[in-house]
Amino acid sequence: MDSSSSQGLAKSPAAPSSLAAAAAAAAPASGCVYRVVLTGGPCAGKTTAQAKMAEFFSNLGWTVYTTPETATVLLRGGVNFAEMSANQQADFQENLVKTMRQIEKTFFDMAALEAKEKGRRTLVLCDRGLLDASAYVDASEWDRMLKANAWNNVELRDARYDHIVHMVSAADGAESFYQTANNTARTEGLALARDLDRRTQDAWVGHPYVDVVDNSTTFDEKLQRAIDAVCHRFRVPVENPRRKGMQKRKYLLKSGGTPLLKGGGIPVAHQTFEVEHFYLLTTDGSQARVRRRTQRGASSYQHTIRHHSVSGAGGADLSHETRIPIGVREFQALTTQRDPAHANIYKTRSVFLWQRHYFQLDVYTPPAPPQCADLVLLETYVEHGQSEVNLPPWIAVQREVTGLAEFSMYNLSRVDTTTTTTIGEKKTM
Repeated sequence: MDSSSSQGLAKSPAAPSSLAAAAAAAAPASGCVYRVVLTGGPCAGKTTAQAKMAEFFSNLGWTVYTTPETATVLLRGGVNFAEMSANQQADFQENLVKTMRQIEKTFFDMAALEAKEKGRRTLVLCDRGLLDASAYVDASEWDRMLKANAWNNVELRDARYDHIVHMVSAADGAESFYQTANNTARTEGLALARDLDRRTQDAWVGHPYVDVVDNSTTFDEKLQRAIDAVCHRFRVPVENPRRKGMQKRKYLLKSGGTPLLKGGGIPVAHQTFEVEHFYLLTTDGSQARVRRRTQRGASSYQHTIRHHSVSGAGGADLSHETRIPIGVREFQALTTQRDPAHANIYKTRSVFLWQRHYFQLDVYTPPAPPQCADLVLLETYVEHGQSEVNLPPWIAVQREVTGLAEFSMYNLSRVDTTTTTTIGEKKTM
């Protein structure tokens, strides 16, 4: 990331003169590095997606690096995972993580220098990520590996990568296309491939930005949906009317004592974090905030700047956000720029997958402004125009609040609740 992007006082882009110019203004800033993991079960299309994605972003003028799948490199060297003992498999996965960390470091370092010295947008596409290894060992062995190497899931998962794209195995929904002939290191049958796909999905539950790309379309469309998911996450405007894009949907689960979950807790694999948000002073009308996300004593940090622009011709709202991973020192420095008009927001956040959708459940906790008392919100992303969202049946939803200004975190954090801001939301007050 360029150093200027981590400053607390955000600068507004120049006013656009057309929709195209406004879209260009919403594009990611030059000098940024984005790190994406392409993961999934066997025969999911990861390698093909990596190549297609690299071509797409290269055509936009980005510098793109692609890391190899480390496991395949090792397996093609004569390692036969299926014939290993449990101890050998665990040792292999531990060394796999160590090898992958070094390979990724090489590409991450090159990308950082490219962005810094040439000021170019730079993308690193990783064929699998470190947390994939946890899908191939049991939980106790993974915990042992973490302790033995002084690793933690927050560092390996949240602080390391910007976006996770899970490509669902052809063994789940496109069985007639499942094959092992195109990869000599692949030997899994359909049942094992489906199980590994599910376990790999579960491994990444907890990362803040996960998209699951299933087999509900043709393979070419599946690849395009993977590219669209990355474009959406990094606010890359692509003018193609056939692409629907993604839309956030938000639901009110609890207010004034209404039951949260039917029958108790979350009955599927999930991860829980303690989250703190606070807003920063700005001089240009933008919104800037910092987030600390903590799990088991380990934290990751993010600086978000939200700009607001409207095209002159059609009046389209082109609000966009720049999300920047930062370190603890930058976080501490930015705390001196807190906006006194906004209270700190504290949440207990649980994330989980349900039928290919990634859900985020926020329970607002004290200390908090009065408007956050007993507040629980559920969020997910769906394709634009999708009217029905298949919500988990064990979630007790009161009503949908998508687009309502009073449920934006910016307004929820206000000390003075007599006013409200409508950037990215509908004004209701």
